[in-house]
Amino acid sequence: MLSIIAQEPHKKGFIEGKFGLDVSAREVVVEESVFKEILPVSVIIPSFRGSDRLVKLVRDLLSNNYPRLEVVVAIDEPSESIVKEVSRLKSSNVKFILNSERMGKVNALNKAIKVSAGEILIFLDDDVEIADPFFVERVVEEMRNYDIADIRKVIVAENLLGKMIYIEYTAVNFASKLMARLAQRTVAVNGAAFAIKRKALEELGLFRPIISEDFDLAIRSFLRGHRYGYIETTYVLNYPPESLRKWFKQRKRWAVGVADWLEKYYKVGFEALVKMPHVIIPGLILSLPSIVSSVLPFFLYNYTILKGFYLLLLYMSSLVSQVIPFATLISVNLQVVYLIPLMVTLGFFTLWHYIASKYVGMKSYVYLYPVYFLVYQPLWFTILLAGLIRVVVLGRKDLQDWVV
Repeated sequence: MLSIIAQEPHKKGFIEGKFGLDVSAREVVVEESVFKEILPVSVIIPSFRGSDRLVKLVRDLLSNNYPRLEVVVAIDEPSESIVKEVSRLKSSNVKFILNSERMGKVNALNKAIKVSAGEILIFLDDDVEIADPFFVERVVEEMRNYDIADIRKVIVAENLLGKMIYIEYTAVNFASKLMARLAQRTVAVNGAAFAIKRKALEELGLFRPIISEDFDLAIRSFLRGHRYGYIETTYVLNYPPESLRKWFKQRKRWAVGVADWLEKYYKVGFEALVKMPHVIIPGLILSLPSIVSSVLPFFLYNYTILKGFYLLLLYMSSLVSQVIPFATLISVNLQVVYLIPLMVTLGFFTLWHYIASKYVGMKSYVYLYPVYFLVYQPLWFTILLAGLIRVVVLGRKDLQDWVV
């Protein structure tokens, strides 16, 4: 029977072609005999009002037929349609926590953890998709070796924006795999899909009320010395924002969250950088190539007035978001001024993207990388810098339409 807690105020070959993910080299056949012990697993999904993909996600998880699986979904302000859909799900393995008011993501996560029973906790965003019929089993097998682990994420790239984010997530997967292989520790996880052992999570004291709650959890795990892994034997599908406007809104929130996280943990981050430069620097630079392309011109030649104008617009961007496109334009102009070194840098990063794509078993968009490098990345980097100024200099962490 479905449990509702009301709260008041692979198919082998399928993915390769459709989503640009090569799983053939790492195909894992899961049989019941593989498991020495069937560990209890809780999949925890926080949601605001309930996304269009939420119910399908729950059904897909249940279809994995893992023997000791429960799914716990915490929904703030559930819509009427979601409540109706929930009532149709008849399974003793599903618990729904329905909050009549918006309590915030961290509150929803911690409530769900407290009513869950699994020794391994898998956290998923409510808009991801599971296309692997052995998703849970594969995560469990990998988690026998780790305390905390990122799960491979693949963007469903159906338009130009989606392809830009696909390239970006290829770099993120590369950075995660590098951390797991060379350091076995991490300072950040992507909260859209990751797993952690209950014992490790309880040692950390659950989630803290911070915008980037996933980054915060990861860096506290780093301080605890927890063993980190990157799960590439399975994956989740991530759908990008439907429009540039929604992407822009999402990234402004991320920028403030990252800035808040950096303000709290910059000393720990610097310590990690000193201890693991061979891991952090490559992952960071491939994930944010604009660190090189935007910063390098400031150390070359003159153009003092143009550089000063860019810094002024960057400061204004932290106050008025409408200024961000103009600051981005100046950033691009600064890069064009140094065309030859820029082309060399572009060629280097394009080759690196191709190699990284092969390393993580994902499709490479070499022909689109110039657009990503010259347009998408400067825009995202400008938003990040504006968020940093907003938080660190102006002390503003307020966000519209978001509750921690």
